[in-house]
Amino acid sequence: MQYPRSWRALHWVIALCVMGLIPIGLLIVARTEANLWDDFTNLLYGIHKATGFTVLLLMGVRIAFKIAYRSPEYPESMTRKQVIAAKSLHHLFYVLLVLVPLFGWAGVTAFPALIVFPGFDLPGFPGVPQDEALAERLFQIHGTLAIFLAFLVLGHIGAALRHLVLLKDGVFQRMWFKQGKSK
Repeated sequence: MQYPRSWRALHWVIALCVMGLIPIGLLIVARTEANLWDDFTNLLYGIHKATGFTVLLLMGVRIAFKIAYRSPEYPESMTRKQVIAAKSLHHLFYVLLVLVPLFGWAGVTAFPALIVFPGFDLPGFPGVPQDEALAERLFQIHGTLAIFLAFLVLGHIGAALRHLVLLKDGVFQRMWFKQGKSK
């Protein structure tokens, strides 16, 4: 059994955003550490902020879906421990996919650096004062959680490929677009 088409589309849109955010974030850090402040750096920041905020909004929709609808069952070939591990990791993804953009948004509010592109600013994070020392701490937390998320993404991709190529148990097809054989 597959997830509904809207869930699958949302999953892949968020996945593509995150897969873009990670290298852009690393490039931003490298350019910042090298003290390269130019139009390209500003463009990277703008793309990163806009995409991160988009992920936060999409996660709100995804959480609403999760509350409103049941997920498809895992195959019977998976043990209870494997199902608990899979569900726990998915919940951790949800937490990180909300916290990482929240800390980034709070950081740009505290700095302040809410400009995304000329003529378009993010709204300020409610209750976050302008304080560069606070911004620095928020950005550190944002970066640490983002690195943890990146490693989790790599593990998730590895597990998905394991289910697709080695186990062939239908787990991958639950989130893929083509109808797969379910066991």
